Amino acid sequence: MISLTLKISLVVIFFSSTLLLAHTGVKNEDVMKRMNLMKSMAENSKIIGEMLKKKIPFDLEQAKNSLVEISNLSKSTPLVFEKMAMDPKSESKIIIWEEFDNFRDLSNKLADNTLSAAENLSGFEDLKPALMTTASGCKECHTRYRE
Repeated sequence: MISLTLKISLVVIFFSSTLLLAHTGVKNEDVMKRMNLMKSMAENSKIIGEMLKKKIPFDLEQAKNSLVEISNLSKSTPLVFEKMAMDPKSESKIIIWEEFDNFRDLSNKLADNTLSAAENLSGFEDLKPALMTTASGCKECHTRYRE
């Protein structure tokens, strides 16, 4: 059976690697802004994941800052999706704009949950729940709105 830590690591690695490959050849400026925002989310999630896997030392302030940044980026997500812009490299589904209120609600929910996780983070033992909160929020949106 795959451990929870390994599952979390795989989710973070998947999102990070997919985003890096997706940026090559993007011509639409609005799509590039969205991709850069998502890349920043993945980079901040990766910091938490690397601390959890003990690849980098646990740093409470850095972990909190990463979660707060994910929260801020989540709040900004609907703004960069307001304009329906597509590009052959985009992984966004058209359904985002058909269900924009739900899309915005999911982004805001992730923002609230990651901010709460940051506020409640007091030690290493809180990293796993914080990353699970982040990963499940990302997955909830990506499952419905991303190719």
